[in-house]
Amino acid sequence: MSALLSEDERALRDAVRSFLDKKVAPLVAAHEKARTFPWELLPRLYDFGYVRGGVPEAKGGDGLPMMMQAILMEEAGRCWGSLRTTVNVQGMVARVLGAAADAGQAERFLRPLLEGRRFGWFGLTEPDAGSDAGALRTTARRTGDGFVVNGSKLYITNALGCDFGILFARVVDSGGTDHGVTGLLVDAAESRFGVHDIPHMPLRSTTSCELTFDDTFVPAANVLGPIGGGLSLGMAAVNAGRLNMAMGAVGLSQACLEESIRFCRQREQFGKVIAGFQLVQQMVVEIATLTETSRLLGYHAARSIDAGEPGRYECSMAKYYCGESAGRAATLALQLHGGAGLMEESPVERYFRDAREATIPEGTSQIQILHLGKALLGHSALR
Repeated sequence: MSALLSEDERALRDAVRSFLDKKVAPLVAAHEKARTFPWELLPRLYDFGYVRGGVPEAKGGDGLPMMMQAILMEEAGRCWGSLRTTVNVQGMVARVLGAAADAGQAERFLRPLLEGRRFGWFGLTEPDAGSDAGALRTTARRTGDGFVVNGSKLYITNALGCDFGILFARVVDSGGTDHGVTGLLVDAAESRFGVHDIPHMPLRSTTSCELTFDDTFVPAANVLGPIGGGLSLGMAAVNAGRLNMAMGAVGLSQACLEESIRFCRQREQFGKVIAGFQLVQQMVVEIATLTETSRLLGYHAARSIDAGEPGRYECSMAKYYCGESAGRAATLALQLHGGAGLMEESPVERYFRDAREATIPEGTSQIQILHLGKALLGHSALR
């Protein structure tokens, strides 16, 4: 689809792909096996626009168009799912800080984040509040010089590898009045809280953590944005995260296509390469079609945002279709590989596991359908 990209966009895609293929791809198998992640590589990726791209230049970022950010996420997804989700979350944290941090917070959190000296988690999901973000139960009670936080967060990506995070909690005053969901910056150096990993199937080089807060103190200076404005801040980041997830899924589908073509041209059965079998060609063509149509939806969502539109409808549709398509593409790729595809030494085994994740974070496929249904029909199936 190079014809749909500008010269600058093609140059960015080619430069990022070359770097990822040469410097990151050779590290993937060892890190997946050890369940580790090369954090030291991230600052080098920021120079391409990862994480910095969603932050305005006036705040120290690159201020990239959404189309360029989409290209970056597709290439990350093509290379490594754990990389894609890591830069996605760091980008969401950076985006929220860029929108709401005051001067002191920017100096303490945003600037070192953009320089790759600090890493942040995004604390929205709870045991009883996943898709229903408005049902958050974690509370932050006012004290004289700050807040005392109680509650828990669940499935928080890479919290073990981060030294601060954005926590979304309900601010409650001494009289018990709820002032709404608010963003709080939680610095591990000044606030004590529990964090442990929950073993999980996909993205083995990431952690998926439970955070527990038991009378955790957070200074008043760490309130991010207005009291009660946390949900709007969080949802704005989640919308961009949906497009990032969609484009990461496009990259994963592309990886499935490339590996399937390579394998089918080499594997021989019944005296000839399996690329010559009709049913094999049918499966490869389906992967290619899913990949191309997914890419078109992702590009359309990115172009819509760059044109000044909210893009919520387009991002939801891309997240839904691209995630589901990646799952189908990975299933077909594994089937084409036969028994070899079930082995951990085959990249399609990882693609299959990672593709299953593409339909869940930043709103499941079913939640995206309900958002789209409301937009089309004018009636909410939720509230």
